[in-house]
Amino acid sequence: MDQRYYHTNEFAKMSSVTVRTLQYYDKKGILSPSEYTQAGYRLYSNEDLVKMQHILALKYLGFSLSQIKILIQKGPLQFSAALQTQKDMLLEKRAQLDSIILTIEETQNMEKSSPVDYHSIVKIMEVMQMALKPEWVNKYLTPDERKMMRNLAVHSYSQEALRKLADQEFVEESFLQYTQFRAELKQLVEAKADPGSQEAQNLARSLTELNARRSQGDPEILKGMKQAWLSFNEMPSDMKPQMYTLSMEEREFIKQVYIMMYKQSSEY
Repeated sequence: MDQRYYHTNEFAKMSSVTVRTLQYYDKKGILSPSEYTQAGYRLYSNEDLVKMQHILALKYLGFSLSQIKILIQKGPLQFSAALQTQKDMLLEKRAQLDSIILTIEETQNMEKSSPVDYHSIVKIMEVMQMALKPEWVNKYLTPDERKMMRNLAVHSYSQEALRKLADQEFVEESFLQYTQFRAELKQLVEAKADPGSQEAQNLARSLTELNARRSQGDPEILKGMKQAWLSFNEMPSDMKPQMYTLSMEEREFIKQVYIMMYKQSSEY
């Protein structure tokens, strides 16, 4: 294709931007004209038009002008990585919006069944956002997985249990302890360990302690935990966060471990 040049007004019209926008892009080094006339007027080329379409696409995707400038300078490889980052950010935003919508729906349901308790509404909103608040959660769960776990909690726990859970601090230490439990459980199953062995019994005690800290012995929370676990196991495998998913062998092993633990305690 033969190279063509366009004056600023013509190029602005073709790009659906204002002349002032072109001047600003030139000033910031985002898009400068390829040529100038002898009188000093800007001339934009076909290649500049392609660059402008690229810039507009990035703006639509939510990139800032400073980010766009860097991406244009770095080239396609940097663009691909940045595009994935932007996608993750948008998925996170979508999860937040979905959570807000779910909060509104839960609040509407509360209004239908009883007079509005604004303190309760605030607490429910807090617990529905708790998976988003700790920054460390982002390291372990995708936006879709966080959304799924929030929905599971809301539909498994009573309003009273949700209010109590909202007062608890969800710390990374507890999360890592559960991760360690999973790793040790997997090792014991792969080694075909005896459910009555000391290692297996210690593992069951660590899980019991984790659950006790979470439930604080509250019957409402315990009931919700049980329902959440049952609902989680009924979900399709591809919807479950892998870090919370136990294999059939692991579930059967931990079941046998608890049977042995209760049997031993009843003998004393």
